[in-house]
Order: sequence, then structure tokens, then C-alpha cells
Amino acid sequence: MRGAFTFKIYSLRRRIAERLSNKFNEKRVNEIGPDLACLEWLMECGSTEIIMSDNQRITSIRQMKSYIKEKLEEKDAFKPILNPISDDLKYSLRWKDVPQVHISKVDASDSAIANEGFKYFREVKRLEVLKMNFCDYFDDEAIRELALGRPAATLRDIEIVLNPSVSDGAVYWLSRLTALRRAHFYFLPYVTNRQWFIRQLKLALPRCTVTFPEAIHVGYGYEEK
Repeated sequence: MRGAFTFKIYSLRRRIAERLSNKFNEKRVNEIGPDLACLEWLMECGSTEIIMSDNQRITSIRQMKSYIKEKLEEKDAFKPILNPISDDLKYSLRWKDVPQVHISKVDASDSAIANEGFKYFREVKRLEVLKMNFCDYFDDEAIRELALGRPAATLRDIEIVLNPSVSDGAVYWLSRLTALRRAHFYFLPYVTNRQWFIRQLKLALPRCTVTFPEAIHVGYGYEEK
């Protein structure tokens, strides 16, 4: 009985998280561009640190707001030179009127990011590192959003530690993140077959180092081999 009550409380908290900070605003994306809109969402959800392509480290909402304001003011003074042979030409043309900075690394640990908000990742230009440790509100559907967007071809490092909802089914979408070179998982109770999970990822992504140690100690699982 107590377990059912706890689950109801958890579900309520998740719904609140999804309806507030995680509500996807396409108009906002069109206004300031996919990367700055994603940055705004991540920080409003309580992410730990975001590193931008200009090496700026964003660690607070106040800093995020100042950064976005600064970049929006700069955009009219800077017009990107488009390389006609670049693979990113269509992307650059589509977003030529927004600030030309992008998210490079995300540490969203201990944040309230939820499935709906992952739509903000769809068109981020070149996300390379994504840490999502101790995040309670996303599941396999969030990984699907990554796999169906630009991160599928740019994300090199993903880390998920202590998530109560990611399951064996996440392998289907993780295996579509073809640029991955490191994938670390730990303490995912809904993954019922850890060895199968590891094996399937290694088969699909032979150049990726996959670590998923048995959950023995509370922590990140880095110390386990």
C-alpha cells in the first residue's frame, strides 16, 4: 500500500515537471534558435552546467539570461559566412538569423528534465557530451527524441546514472546514436538484463566503450570495471 502511494506521489511530481519547465515552446525556438532555447530549458530545469561552443560555462539561471541577452544583441553585428560545400549548409541557412553559438556539453545531473522537454534537443547544432545523472523524470521516450534529432550524429558521450524509468527498451534508441564513443550507465533498476543491454549496444556501436557495472554501491559506478 505504501509503495503504491509513493508511486502516485512520484507520478504527480513527474506530471508537474512536464507541464511547467518541460513544456516545449516551438515559438521560442524560432525566436532565439534551437541551441539558446535548449539552454534556457536546461537551466530552468535546474541543470548543473552547460558549456557552449565559445567555451562559456553556464551554471545559473541568472548567468543564462545574461548570456542569451548578450548573444541576441550581438547577432545583428555578426553574419556567418556559409561554406557552400559544408554538410551543415541547409542547417546554417535555416538558422542564419539566430546567434551563431551552440551547446557543446551538458551536465543535467540532479535536474527536473522530462520527456516533453527533450524536444528542445532535436535541432541543437553539435551536442557532444550529455550527462543525466540522478534525474528522475525521463524515460526511454526521451532517448527516442535524441535518436530522432541531430544528436544522433553528433553525441559522442552519454551518461545515465540512477534513473528509475529507463528500461531495456532504451537500447533500441541508444543504438541509433551513431557517433557515440562512450556510454556509461549505473543503477538503472528498470533494466532487467544488464548483460544483454551491454551486449546489444556493443554490437550496434562497435567503436563505443560501454560501461554498465553492477549496482553495488551508491555513486556513479566509475570505480567499477
